[in-house]
Amino acid sequence: MTERSLAFFSPLLASVKRYSIPLRERWEKMSSRERRLSSILLILGALYLASTLLTSFFLDPYEEAVSEEATLRMEVKKANQMSARLQQIQSTINKRSHLLSSDNAGFSLISYLEQEAKHSRISTSVSQMTPRNLPSEGGYPSVMVSLHLEKVDLAHTLIFIARIQRAPHLLRITHISLERRFDQHDLLDVRIDVQSIQPS
Repeated sequence: MTERSLAFFSPLLASVKRYSIPLRERWEKMSSRERRLSSILLILGALYLASTLLTSFFLDPYEEAVSEEATLRMEVKKANQMSARLQQIQSTINKRSHLLSSDNAGFSLISYLEQEAKHSRISTSVSQMTPRNLPSEGGYPSVMVSLHLEKVDLAHTLIFIARIQRAPHLLRITHISLERRFDQHDLLDVRIDVQSIQPS
C-alpha cells in the first residue's frame, strides 16, 4: 500500500483494533455454549442484513418494474380500444360521405317518395306532398317532405315506412301520425315527415 493509502486507512484500522480487542477478550471468556449461541445470533443477523440489502437493491426495483409494466399494458389496452373506436367512427363517416358523394345533384326527395309509394302499392292513397327547406346540417342543405296518405291500411303503411328506412340515401323519418277513419275503421289517414340531406 502507498503512504497515502496508509494515511487514509490508519484511523479506520485503529478504531477496528481498539474495539476488536475487548470483543476478542470477551469471546475467549465465553463458554462453548455461549459461543454457539453467539455464533447463531451473528449468523441470523448476517442473514437479516443480507436479506435487507437484497430487497433494497434487487426486489424493490423488480417489483417497481413489474408494476410499471402492468400500468403500461393497461395503457396500451386502453389505447387499442380507443383506436378501434376511432376506426369505427371513421368507417361510419366514410359511409355517410360515400352516400353524399354517390347522390347526384338531381336527387329529388318527392320523386323518391312517389317511387317508394308505388312499390308499396299506396300511390293512389297519396293525397298531398309538401316540401320545405330546412337549415343546413354540417354544411349540407336539408329538405323535408310532409306526406299525407288517406284510406290506407296498416300493413301497406308499414311496408312503405320500412322501404324508406332502408333507402340508399341519407333519409330519416322525423314524424309519424296515424288516425283511424270514422267511415272505414280498418283504414287510416297517415302523415309522415321525411327529411333528407341533399348533396351540395
